[in-house]
Amino acid sequence: MRPLLLAALIFAAPAARAEEAKPVPAEPAPASAALAANSAAPGPADPKPEPKAKAAPRHFWELDLFAGYGQIGYPAVDTSSTTWWNGGPGFALSVAYRGPHFTHPFLDISYVPIISSGRHAYDPRTGGTLYASNSSSALGLIIGPGFDISWFRIRAGLGLYSVSVKTTVDGVENKASQTSLGFLVSAAGMVWRPEPFALGVEARLAMLQAPTAGIYQLSWVAGLTGRWDFARH
Repeated sequence: MRPLLLAALIFAAPAARAEEAKPVPAEPAPASAALAANSAAPGPADPKPEPKAKAAPRHFWELDLFAGYGQIGYPAVDTSSTTWWNGGPGFALSVAYRGPHFTHPFLDISYVPIISSGRHAYDPRTGGTLYASNSSSALGLIIGPGFDISWFRIRAGLGLYSVSVKTTVDGVENKASQTSLGFLVSAAGMVWRPEPFALGVEARLAMLQAPTAGIYQLSWVAGLTGRWDFARH
């Protein structure tokens, strides 16, 4: 009897240990905990808004500088009474406003060469000859409209010209000046345009008008012109 009881205990002990080693099934997590875990998990990042493209400027303030050579064009110079004659350098500085429309107002300050000449004349006092020279130029203030079409620009304006004349006879100098109504017409081609600058060629006509005689004198100037858009919005 005792051997049978011992054998039963020997076989029962491993079975008990196997029952204790069986894993206990995990209980399912509550639904509220699952929802909380899902809400805490990071979702996909919101797409960043694309930056808006900057609008191109449509309003410009420009500064123009001109330098060239010019001389009188009308009336013709009487070469029979002069030993030599020529023109001289001309300059201009202008400010203009350009908007969306192709027209623009401008203000122009210019120095206009007219003529420089000299001659030898007979002196009745001594019976010999004396030397006389003459130079004439004008300083102008002009306002008016301009027109821009791509690289081409044309301007026409009205204003005042202060005309100065200097005459020297045998070393004695005499000066005179007068103010006249005048007109300006110019045409320019901007052949090189690295923003905000532009460079080109320009031709200008300055016309002087007498109150009752109409246009009595015309001078032309041709040269280089440059533009700087110093303000944009």
